[in-house]
Amino acid sequence: MAEKIVTERTGPGDLWGERAPPAPGETHRLAVGPLAIWVRGVHNELWVAHACADPWEPAPEELPDAVEWSRWAMREEPHRLRVLPVFPDRPLVVKPEHPFTLLRRAQARVYMRVPPWVRLELLAGTEGTGTVLTEIPTERLSDTWWGDFQDGELAYWLRTKARRELTAELFEPHLVMSTLQLENHSEDALRVEKLALRVEHLSIYEKDGWLWAEEVRVEYRGEDEGSDIHMDDEPPREAEGARELSPARAQTRSFRARTFARLRALSGLGL
Repeated sequence: MAEKIVTERTGPGDLWGERAPPAPGETHRLAVGPLAIWVRGVHNELWVAHACADPWEPAPEELPDAVEWSRWAMREEPHRLRVLPVFPDRPLVVKPEHPFTLLRRAQARVYMRVPPWVRLELLAGTEGTGTVLTEIPTERLSDTWWGDFQDGELAYWLRTKARRELTAELFEPHLVMSTLQLENHSEDALRVEKLALRVEHLSIYEKDGWLWAEEVRVEYRGEDEGSDIHMDDEPPREAEGARELSPARAQTRSFRARTFARLRALSGLGL
């Protein structure tokens, strides 16, 4: 008997959350932007495979012949599958669409789109917490280095540009809109040419089918002091009333870190 493959035709926002796993002999296909995920039921096992198209291309329709499956054996009890968007596990480095200068005591609001990872969790019985099976990037990001030899860290390079204005065409169901409120508290003008977004500290929300990160406030203190960074524990005003989908990887809500590139910083891979 031929295997039954079910493609979930969901609207924006319907993909995320809990669902029944495929029955034995069934394969469910989930499409998240350019990423396709196949989840197969085999007796008391759950199999997962994925394939990714180029960015901005639709997810593959057909299961590749040479696809590799990851397999998990489950206990003999009812299960639920939970699908969540989560941020990558490193800071993201991004360029503004148009570099600008933030004058002393001035403020600016910046928007950037982030391709999330898809987390699959297995819920067993009546347990409230899930077991993480895997996390799959919706887009493969390039490695880069943020900082210099004495004060640096491994990061990802974000291909999309940060924007000063929020417009309708920026939204895609599989991308997370992140909002930064920049404030220059130093005595000098600040040239904004590259930014580091520390997504490990951000939660993800959903409203009307669109994904949002909680607002980040960045208070620049100067070349040597760095920036004070605050996460607001709620969606930005543009997404008031949004529901939380997934909490941040790191629960630190305020800290000091370098957010803006220095002239003497390494350019790094991918820059």
